[in-house]
Amino acid sequence: MIKKALIGGTALAAALLLASCSAGGGPEADPADGEAAEICYITAAESHAYATPANEAFSAAAEAAGATVTTLSQDFDVQTGTEQLTTCIGRDPDGIVLWPLDPQAYIPGLIQAQTAGIPVVLINSPMDDEALELVASFTGPDVYEEGVLSADALNDALGGTGGVVIIAGQAGNGTSIGRTDGFTERLEELGSEIEILQTVNADFDQQKALVASRDLITRFGDDIDGVYANDDTMARGFIDAWAEAGKDPDSIPPIVGINGQRDAFESIKAGQFYATIVQSPVEDGKLALETILRVVAGETVDSRIPIPLTVVTAENVDDVEPAF
Repeated sequence: MIKKALIGGTALAAALLLASCSAGGGPEADPADGEAAEICYITAAESHAYATPANEAFSAAAEAAGATVTTLSQDFDVQTGTEQLTTCIGRDPDGIVLWPLDPQAYIPGLIQAQTAGIPVVLINSPMDDEALELVASFTGPDVYEEGVLSADALNDALGGTGGVVIIAGQAGNGTSIGRTDGFTERLEELGSEIEILQTVNADFDQQKALVASRDLITRFGDDIDGVYANDDTMARGFIDAWAEAGKDPDSIPPIVGINGQRDAFESIKAGQFYATIVQSPVEDGKLALETILRVVAGETVDSRIPIPLTVVTAENVDDVEPAF
């Protein structure tokens, strides 16, 4: 049985003493089969539309493998995450799985982990190349490719012209950077005449996206021909702001989001959403756990192990399952 502790920065050291329990097999069990392997998992957040099912899948896969997991939640705070990484290293686990919120901030901790001989696997979000030299593998979606696919979709929807707003995630976050750069650089590569009217950050939060979208609609109004949101949750914020402004729902500009959430599928069917990119949080969490256990067992793994991506529009929305 796994006992999870989703802990912020407060009282962390004391809480860690109670954070995990043995998953069977006893102290002499072979970590090669996951038995008695102790993994420290630093997740992005405890309660979030994507992170929560990824966390649950990670824990379920660990339980099935007989591993012991200590789970810590950064609550989207980088400073908390860097402190938790240091604390994990102090526990001397068999392996660490880190969900990085910044491309560089965790590098000193990764150097410490490497010096201590503790392998690290990154989940979901990319870091700079310097960091990738310090970890065993990076598992999860190719966020740059998601931006490329989103650009292709919105370029097709607009016929290669028009004004677009970008609702990005957290400033400095690797996922936000990859998804935004992939989008803008792909438009350049296509020779698209689409103009980026403004890029705003909404921290992957629906309410913040609603507030930001109010300002975008007030400022640009009918000049907004399309919307690219770094995830479906923020895309929903724009839809809410559009309705709040008294705009005709049938005239909402084409919106492209990412994650493949169920409500995005429903919005596509309702004509309020043009496309979403499906990435499964279940596959994300499961793959990271399986990868760290392979590393702990002494296997050599690929430095980059992606999860599948699927573009969903009105043409195939009935044939694809939502990610969550």
